[in-house]
Amino acid sequence: MPAWVRNGREEGGAALAAGAALLALDQVQRTAVAWLGTMRLRQALAAAGATGSLLRLREDLAAFRDAHHLTRPADNPGPAGHVHRAWRSLASQPARLDAVGLARLVGPLAPAVTHGDLLAAVGDHGSGDPVTAAATAAARLRAAKPGPDGDVLGLMLADLVLAARLGWAHPVPLLATALAQPALRARLLRRPGPRSNPDWIVACQAGYATAAAETYVRARDLAHRAEALTNAMRVVRTKGASHGLAALLADDVVAATHLAGLGSERAARRFLDRLVALGAVREHTGRATFRLYGL
Repeated sequence: MPAWVRNGREEGGAALAAGAALLALDQVQRTAVAWLGTMRLRQALAAAGATGSLLRLREDLAAFRDAHHLTRPADNPGPAGHVHRAWRSLASQPARLDAVGLARLVGPLAPAVTHGDLLAAVGDHGSGDPVTAAATAAARLRAAKPGPDGDVLGLMLADLVLAARLGWAHPVPLLATALAQPALRARLLRRPGPRSNPDWIVACQAGYATAAAETYVRARDLAHRAEALTNAMRVVRTKGASHGLAALLADDVVAATHLAGLGSERAARRFLDRLVALGAVREHTGRATFRLYGL
């Protein structure tokens, strides 16, 4: 991936860089390989961490990860867990801009935003290039609902519009991850208005260029890791191992308690620790207990 794409700059403008990066990522998306679930949900974690500061949360990525994975679905995961789960929900839903698709965005993260607000923000999403359509939808929602909640939901809506326009099966959290770049953060958090709207679109183009390029590089790394995991499974003789393989490829990380298909939590721990010893899986917490494993 050339540096001018990763940096969101080129002589032809940020639009060209965004198009090049999204073209590369689009080729990955259309392969429909099993590890795309890991890629999307890892992006969701990065987006949660990047937007947490907007919502005055001080947790690091490890805390955002723990808040979801170490809490039962029916329990309250706390503010960090709610943000992480909102981004995971976006990354898991179909890329649809109909009533069902938009309704999934409305939740505890931005209770003041209505379905009507989202419909008005999307507007005629068929006009313009995908990045411009995504940026315009986000700008409309942020203008209608100023404040941190509207900003975060605007970033989510942008990714949903982009994915729908590109024909992806599921959205990939992208634009929010560009907030990790100080120069892009200042531009992306600037309040878009009638006069600054062109500047906002250029900022989104640069943001998507950087985010899509970085995600493409991560995707290539995940492809190698997934191949190593698949090869390692040939020497692992565990009942229900196929269930464990599918779970590891579908999510950012898994805990032993998530692998019910292996018979018991103890069997799942042995299975996961064996894969770590083979170099096919990483343990992401560094803890002796409550461990989380993934590519």
